[in-house]
Amino acid sequence: MKILSVSDRVETKLLNKAENGLSAEPDLILACGDLPPEYLTDLRQIYAVPLYFIEGNHDIRYRQSPPVGCTSLHAKLIIEQGLHIMGFSGSRWYNGGVNQYTEPEMKKIVRSLWFQLLQHRKVDIIITHAPPRFIHDQKDPCHKGFKSFISLIKKQKPAWFIHGHIHKLFNDPAERISKVCNTKVINSYGFFFFETKLVEKQTKSQ
Repeated sequence: MKILSVSDRVETKLLNKAENGLSAEPDLILACGDLPPEYLTDLRQIYAVPLYFIEGNHDIRYRQSPPVGCTSLHAKLIIEQGLHIMGFSGSRWYNGGVNQYTEPEMKKIVRSLWFQLLQHRKVDIIITHAPPRFIHDQKDPCHKGFKSFISLIKKQKPAWFIHGHIHKLFNDPAERISKVCNTKVINSYGFFFFETKLVEKQTKSQ
């Protein structure tokens, strides 16, 4: 499956299918926060594929003007075209604004999904706004990552963990990628286009 992830910066070239520079058309779009809702609406209409989003700490208009035809993935685990995908909005708390969470608050949100995780037995992709702690994050209070995400990665072992929030330009797509265990952690600033395969999770008896 071909997936387009976007976050933090409007990429106008993506709004023109003939000049977007992508190697193929996406089957799915994942939005990792801090983007105008109108931009997500346009992407959904242009590519005509499912678009799932979480909100960033600057997404203050989504309640009044939600992106049309798009689905919030905050604190949810869904199955889309065979992929198990979950998402978490927000950044670390720093001034009490919208979509900000303390570490204990985010830990509680993650724990609220454990029953679903036990039922599904696997997660293929996790999308967030903030990164995991000490992976792509920064030292200031706003841009620190969540320790809860590290624990989640180590326990669930998703193939991909995709975040936004950390603004950085990349000369090489490989610079976006770090690994935690076997999970590829991606900084999706601007956009990142990738392909993933469905892999059935083996049970202990296998």
